[in-house]
Amino acid sequence: MTIRPYKPSDAAMITSWLKSEYLMRRWCANRYEHYPVTPEDMKAYHERYIDGQHSRAMTMTDGRDIVGYITLRTPADDSTEQRLGFVIVDDSRRGRGLGKALVSMAVEYAFATLGATKVSLGVFENNPSAIHCYEAVGFRRVTVPITESYFCMGETWNCIEMELTISDRERLRDMTLEELWQLFPIDLTPYQPQWRDWAEEKIDNISVLLSEYAPIINHIGSTAIPGIQAKPIIDILVEIAPDADWQRIKKEMETAGYIFMSSSDTRMSFNQGYTPKGYAERVFHIHFHAVGDNDEIRFRDYLNTHRTAARKYESLKLGLLPRYRNDRDGYTEAKSAFVRKVLEIAKSGSK
Repeated sequence: MTIRPYKPSDAAMITSWLKSEYLMRRWCANRYEHYPVTPEDMKAYHERYIDGQHSRAMTMTDGRDIVGYITLRTPADDSTEQRLGFVIVDDSRRGRGLGKALVSMAVEYAFATLGATKVSLGVFENNPSAIHCYEAVGFRRVTVPITESYFCMGETWNCIEMELTISDRERLRDMTLEELWQLFPIDLTPYQPQWRDWAEEKIDNISVLLSEYAPIINHIGSTAIPGIQAKPIIDILVEIAPDADWQRIKKEMETAGYIFMSSSDTRMSFNQGYTPKGYAERVFHIHFHAVGDNDEIRFRDYLNTHRTAARKYESLKLGLLPRYRNDRDGYTEAKSAFVRKVLEIAKSGSK
C-alpha cells in the first residue's frame, strides 16, 4: 500500500464508495450539500478548499487500484498540528485492515514529511468501527471545551475528539521494560464470547493482507479456550513458509498499522492496541512462526478437550497473578513447566 497526492481522476472511484446518504454524512458531515456526491462535486470542493499547502488530499493505492482517500489540514491557530478528515476506503474491501493502513500512513506523512507534532481528528459517536480503527492506530480520546456537533439526517450527531502526538509514539518506544509492565499490567478476566469474533475478524484481515504467502492462521492462547479466565489480549498464530520473504512481510504488517516487537530467524511478533494511555478496547498479539512450529495449537486443543486440565491452568494463572502482575517474563516462565507437561501428554496421545 502507498499513498500519493489525490488526482482529479480519482474522484469517480472515491464517490462510488458512498452507497447511501447516511454513509456520506458520516464521511463528510454537511461539507457536501447534497447526495449523491458526484465527481464534479468533489472537483469543485477541492478547487475551493484543498490548496496543497494548508490542506492536502491523499489517495491510497494497492499498486494497481485506488483503495482509500484522506485529507490533512493545518488548523489556523497551530502550525504544528495536522487534522485528518474525509477518511474512506473501498467499501467492497472493508474488513481487510485498509482503514488502519490509510490512517497509519497519513500519520507518518504528517510527522515525517510535514513536521507535525500532533495529529487530531473528530469522529461521530455513531461510527464505532471508525473509532476502533483510530484507537488501534494509537489515537486517544481527549476532552474539549465545546463538543463539535452537526445536524444530519434529522438528528444531532456529536463528535468525539481524538489525537495522537509524536511524543505519544516516542514514549512507548523509549520506555524501559519495567515501565511498560507498569503501564500494561497483567489482568485476568472471565471468558468473553466476543473474543472469538474479534479473532475471526483479525484472521480474515491478515488472510487477505498476506494472501500471496498462503498463511495458516489460528486463534491461540487463553482467549481461545472458552470457560477460563484470560488476559483480554487476542493471540493469533500465523504460520508462513520458512523461505518466504519475511522482511517484506514485516514491512506489509507495519504498513497495515501493526507494531513490530521482535524477530528471530523464523519467528516475528507484532502487536496492536497499545497506547501511551494504556490498553485500547481490542488488543492483539500476532505471532509469526515457520510452518509446523505450532505447539500453541496443540496446547489450545488439549485444554479445549480436557476441561480438568483447563481449570488447573486457570488456577495456576490466578495463583501467579499477585506476584507477577507487572512482570510478564516472570509470569510466562512460571507457567512454562505446566505448558511443557501438557504438551508432552498431548504429543504422546495420553489422556
